[in-house]
Amino acid sequence: MSASIQNPAEQLQQAALALDAVQKALDYSLADVKERSQKADGKISAALLDQHQLVSYDLSLSCAEVTGARFALDYAQRARAASGAAASELTLEERFALLFSAEALHAVRNRLSARPADFGLNDEWLNATIDHSVVRQFCLAQLAAERVAELGQLMRAQDGVTGAYLLDDHHEMMRETFRRVAEEVVMPLAEEIHRHDLDIPDAILDQVKELGCFGISIPERFGGIQSDEQEDNLGMIVVTEELTRGSLGAAGSLITRPEILSKALLKGGTEEQKEKWLPQLASGEVLCAVAVTEPNYGSDVANMRLKATKTEGGWLLNGAKTWCTFGGKAGVLLILARTHPDLSLGHRGLSMFLLEKPSTPGHTFEFKQESGGVLTGKAISTIGYRGMHSFDLFFDNIFVPEENMLGGPEGEGKGFYFTMAGFAGGRIQTAARAIGIMQAAYEKAISYSQERMVFGYPIGDYQLTQVKLARMATYLAVSRQFTYSVGRL
Repeated sequence: MSASIQNPAEQLQQAALALDAVQKALDYSLADVKERSQKADGKISAALLDQHQLVSYDLSLSCAEVTGARFALDYAQRARAASGAAASELTLEERFALLFSAEALHAVRNRLSARPADFGLNDEWLNATIDHSVVRQFCLAQLAAERVAELGQLMRAQDGVTGAYLLDDHHEMMRETFRRVAEEVVMPLAEEIHRHDLDIPDAILDQVKELGCFGISIPERFGGIQSDEQEDNLGMIVVTEELTRGSLGAAGSLITRPEILSKALLKGGTEEQKEKWLPQLASGEVLCAVAVTEPNYGSDVANMRLKATKTEGGWLLNGAKTWCTFGGKAGVLLILARTHPDLSLGHRGLSMFLLEKPSTPGHTFEFKQESGGVLTGKAISTIGYRGMHSFDLFFDNIFVPEENMLGGPEGEGKGFYFTMAGFAGGRIQTAARAIGIMQAAYEKAISYSQERMVFGYPIGDYQLTQVKLARMATYLAVSRQFTYSVGRL
């Protein structure tokens, strides 16, 4: 290996140059797809874009990988500045950044070179970008088996730690606090909850309430712990990650529903609605669930069919929802319904409602209103994600008072936008939950690699295992820092 390859600063510079070369190909391909998907007036045609779904997907994935690699390089630079490591010494974070960048570049090269015409690329473009010598040489150096295995050997001595978190004191304190909650409260109960498909016990709920967990995304003026001046998505991410490390079903998703509802309320709720609901959500006095997905419409929010019909003093809801997590235990449901019968209006015919109901434990419930309306729920049998239970819901003339339409009368027809505002935080949280699961799995893998003996040696002594551990640690560390960066935006 040459001296230049051994120098950390030069290796990181090579990574940046290689990413720049590949980015040129991606930019050209994106422009090509855009041109092929434009109508005569220059606007994008959804129908034309649908003719290029595979290319669009591959480009989206490729752009995400390259962007992740750039965040990894930035992370490595910040970690070095904080560590005071010698200039000639590769830090753990730099090793992660280099391996991730090389794997990302290799994946993009394979993807684009397999069908270059689909991406609008010819041999000249390929040679100048993804097949440029700087890309090939960087990948050859960083993806060598011996080099990757060396990182795996280093990780065996790290006791499950995958690089510096680089959090400020406030967020580091949050992380340590909820890590203790996960280890001392959640983990001892998680196995039983999963094996027997039990409800989340009060021992977990009470601890989470006491620490203000449900108010992480709610401003202080409404009883939450978030600053009134700015959002703290990073705090929400850190707490979610640590609770999920303890158990996804028993703790990791507890604040997802309050996150979605509070963001929707802050986006479109009336002052009266904010004053009524946000303090109750922040304290955990009222638990909540979100009823958006329908049996035939999952992510296609604009085509939801649950019908809301105007009646004296409010609305009557009729139809079905599915995958309503925590629907039984919740005391309030956030419901997306169609308030305008004209389906051609699409998302413009949707509104959001807040339905108060009794909090009911178990796998089934029935809520009967004095007016005759009935809401029934049945938990869906799942192989995981237990504790909160996800429900099928059936609405039969369920009455919702007009003051419980989100945004009041002016909120009619704006349900789609309120939903997207709520989901924005929920989607970041999904990444945090994934990281928590990855961390828990990685710690188990490290432990097992030390304990499991094959032919007289721990399996961690073998190169194949070391390579797997190196890749696990790398993707975990980069995913975490990528998510943290999004949270800081």
